[in-house]
Amino acid sequence: MKKKGSTVWILLGIVVLILLGIAGERIFAVQIHRGNLISSTEELGLKITEELTKGKDSFSTYVNGLTEEDLVTINRNLDGFFGHVSTYTILREVNPEVKLVLFNLEVSNNYYVYQKIVNGKQIENNMDAVILAEKVRQVMEECHADSDYEKVVFYHDYIVTHTKYGFLTGEDELLPYTAAGALLRGTAVCNGYAEAMELLLLCSGVDAYMAVGTTDEGNHAWNIVNIDDKWYHVDTTWDDPVPDMGKESIHVYLNVSDSVMEKTHTWNRDAYPECNDLEYNYYEQEEKAFDSFNDFKAYILEEMKSSSRMEVMVTDSAAMQYDCGFVVQSGGAKSVSWQSYEDGDYMVMVIMTE
Repeated sequence: MKKKGSTVWILLGIVVLILLGIAGERIFAVQIHRGNLISSTEELGLKITEELTKGKDSFSTYVNGLTEEDLVTINRNLDGFFGHVSTYTILREVNPEVKLVLFNLEVSNNYYVYQKIVNGKQIENNMDAVILAEKVRQVMEECHADSDYEKVVFYHDYIVTHTKYGFLTGEDELLPYTAAGALLRGTAVCNGYAEAMELLLLCSGVDAYMAVGTTDEGNHAWNIVNIDDKWYHVDTTWDDPVPDMGKESIHVYLNVSDSVMEKTHTWNRDAYPECNDLEYNYYEQEEKAFDSFNDFKAYILEEMKSSSRMEVMVTDSAAMQYDCGFVVQSGGAKSVSWQSYEDGDYMVMVIMTE
């Protein structure tokens, strides 16, 4: 009987341990939930961006189903505007799928500039950020726009006409990838163009993202901006022709929709707002958009009286033959040349006369 009783107590003990284990797992599951269990690289990218926006230099979170490769390459899923992940450490493996990870962050100069201009927070021990903040303030003072649309146009044109696409060497080799490269050195690649545009817009109260994706040329960055609660794509890099045209700029990718952008760009649609409108498209707002050849012809003949360069957008170009020979025949110009960008229902034409 004694032996039987001992066996019963042992069995009861095992049951209690199992129950405690189940309860513990439930409590732990609640702790994970409260600590924000992240199950995709998109979610993790948003979380990291959120922490960078707060100026945090580190944070920890549980991740579920993310591989080592996902963690190593996480910066590819960030716009990088406010900074990036410098290192990460796996603090605990709950099971093969769930891990507690510590992320160490490196905050960018853009964060300090934004805090200085928008919130009046002093920049300490960072002269590069101080210099960049002064430049941003100077450009903002040159902008006398009354609306968000006008701000977007001004900053687009400023960046395009003051920046050349290119690289730097030595100690400055990383600058072209930043807003400082575009605004301070006048030399940048797509990332620098996009950072400069976002920095100027955010400091001016216009909501904007730096979008990352690809084109036929490889990885690429541009902006998505908000005007009157509608979102638009803006690509300052692709609106700055190579070789550089100095003060001349085009506006092909100034406030365009997803349907226009997807012809040449690809991006993660789930990571950014939808852009389904052309109301604030540059050509629509400037009354340079035409769906009739006769209207197009009348506009060009009138404009060429005061300008030798005209930039317009035409729709349904596949159905209409936009031959500019009439500029010589009817307008009296010695010669005419034109370039076209895109095609179909959104084609931009730049017409030059002598």
